[in-house]
Amino acid sequence: MPVPAPSLPLRLGFALVVLVAGAVGLASTNPGPDAFEEFAGDQLTRLLTEELCEPDGLPMVLRLVIRDCAGLVHSQRRTLGRLALEHTRRRNLGVASLYRTDLGGQELMGSLRLPHYRAMTLAAAGQFVLLRTDTLRHEER
Repeated sequence: MPVPAPSLPLRLGFALVVLVAGAVGLASTNPGPDAFEEFAGDQLTRLLTEELCEPDGLPMVLRLVIRDCAGLVHSQRRTLGRLALEHTRRRNLGVASLYRTDLGGQELMGSLRLPHYRAMTLAAAGQFVLLRTDTLRHEER
């Protein structure tokens, strides 16, 4: 004898339970500000290493003094993460978050300026995804 198909209300109830369980799972893995700080520190370390440690990135005088540019930038990863978090707005959507970062342009030494950096980041399921990034030199702003 064939087994009867579940009724429509039973199927809808099951789908609702699955949907709620998925939403609760996503909400519980929505990365918070501490995780964003670590992510941003890694991203800014990579970006600044590319910007500052290339042959024309630093003025000649600083290149003579700084022997390990990449190591110096990497040693500031936590500080860069905190700086990014201070210049970031979070929109918590429950199951995901949107982080909007806008920082940079500060003068470091003489005419050397921190690149202006803007980013929109989606955080969900324990992961971060850069949706949009812009790096502007001081004269472009």
